[in-house]
Amino acid sequence: MASRIYADLREEKSGIPSILESMGLIVIRRNLPVGDYIVGDDVVVERKSAYDFAKSLFDGRLFNQAKRMAEAYQVTVYIVEGDPGRIRRFANRQRQLYSAMVTLTLDYNARIMISSGPQATAEILGALARRLQSQGSGFIIHKKPKLEDLQEWQLYIIQSFPQVGPKTAEKILERFQTIERFCRASISELSTVPGLGERKAENIKRILVTPYKARIDKKRMKTLDSFKDSEATGS
Repeated sequence: MASRIYADLREEKSGIPSILESMGLIVIRRNLPVGDYIVGDDVVVERKSAYDFAKSLFDGRLFNQAKRMAEAYQVTVYIVEGDPGRIRRFANRQRQLYSAMVTLTLDYNARIMISSGPQATAEILGALARRLQSQGSGFIIHKKPKLEDLQEWQLYIIQSFPQVGPKTAEKILERFQTIERFCRASISELSTVPGLGERKAENIKRILVTPYKARIDKKRMKTLDSFKDSEATGS
């Protein structure tokens, strides 16, 4: 049976999901709450260019992101395309760069792998998926993080809606102030939020107003193996 990988929708433009499919893997595209790829139980992957990896280390974004992924998954893998140590802009900060990478590894249980480009990244992702899924365990794609304050929970809840990323979630909460007001908003009101639009607003409203239908086996539907069965049958 072919291995499966969940890929964030934003990764489509990288071409990597298509490369993975050409390698015989099954790629399921979703708006992931954290990370770019999920390859196995408790393993999330974040892909970055060498420049973005180095820049985000120094401006603090990477540690905030690593914290969120460490709270949701046991293992975080960073696939870095290129060598951050060879970027001229950071040539005189290599000691800081490598110190930050050590912090990322020890404090956030992250693994850092260097890739030469999209093809090599796809090969790494495929190897990870085959190794982890050969053990036969399914995995959950949407794990509840250990959030520390009310604002983080509000953002997390809003980001759980389809195609709502961190920036759009902030705009939604700035516009409606509370989740309750967001839930009560009409499609036309939702569509006025920058980054949503009418189609996304309709999808959100459909989720909010559609009555829940209990599944026959809730536990099975949480795993990747059972999810693919439901995709195949259209149920």
